[in-house]
Amino acid sequence: MEKAPGAPGPDGDAAPAAGGPGNQPLQFVLTVPFPSPMEAEIAYRFLTPNAELQGPVRKELSVNGNILTVRLTAEDPGQLQISITSCLDQVSLVIRTVQRIVPPFFSKPQQDKGG
Repeated sequence: MEKAPGAPGPDGDAAPAAGGPGNQPLQFVLTVPFPSPMEAEIAYRFLTPNAELQGPVRKELSVNGNILTVRLTAEDPGQLQISITSCLDQVSLVIRTVQRIVPPFFSKPQQDKGG
């Protein structure tokens, strides 16, 4: 079975596809594992408002279990490069935010004592 261009490799690393103007579109896929499905969903919800890029770059987000997948597709290599940089900045910010928000949420003691 042939792997689609730009699909993540067996180790899940992002893989740019071959192609460009006149050929198939270029594609960048980033898979981000989170400690839990809930954290992946939170990240997805933070990034979704920015999912619809205007212009020549298409951005798709999906969550499967604890894995967030970001796929960027473009015809122009320069536009794709700019979008990759922006996307990595956004993902990095979301990861830091989720790390700050989720642990305090789970560390609150539960008031389950009768009294």
